[in-house]
Amino acid sequence: MKKLISIFLFIFSGFLLAQSADQKKILEDSKTFMSLFEKKDYEGMMDLTHPAIFEKIDRKIMTDTFNKLFEGNDEFKMELMSTNNDVFNVSDIYTAQDNTKYAFSTYPMKMKMIFLKEKFDEEKKKMMVGLMEAQGMNAKFINDTTLEMSKLSMILALNDKTTGNTWKYLNYDEANPLYISIVPVEVMKKAKEYYANLLIKQKENAN
Repeated sequence: MKKLISIFLFIFSGFLLAQSADQKKILEDSKTFMSLFEKKDYEGMMDLTHPAIFEKIDRKIMTDTFNKLFEGNDEFKMELMSTNNDVFNVSDIYTAQDNTKYAFSTYPMKMKMIFLKEKFDEEKKKMMVGLMEAQGMNAKFINDTTLEMSKLSMILALNDKTTGNTWKYLNYDEANPLYISIVPVEVMKKAKEYYANLLIKQKENAN
């Protein structure tokens, strides 16, 4: 009996170590992803992105979209605010029925939207803040031309045949048709439940 227990503990401890290695990898990749975002290295971001998305939309189009959004235009520009590496959290590793391994990495996302040609009065500020809050953002104007936004963001980590059994990532966005077309239903349900629970805990801690 003691021998069987020893063997079980050995196997179980090895399993835990394997989980921890996966979680460590996801944590490192999440931090790298945001660091690349802050540096505007969109090609590097694409290297970490799940390849299935490029079957739906051309990679160059995606990088060009990021460039246009964060390099700015005549009307406004976006600035991503630095993310503290200590605030990233990684969930347990789950396995779907099709053997896809998945997990969730969460962090607070903060950015500024700077309007270049318009100053906002109180009525327009209220309207703009309402629009951002409808998108799940916390928003406030820090002056008449700059809107600061924040949100608890989540990255979906996937490890399956299409990734060559390595970890690749998608931004959690259940309203995005691309996300819906790529992510298995089982994983979508778990992601929705996990994110909702995080928001509830966040609200409870704020009260």
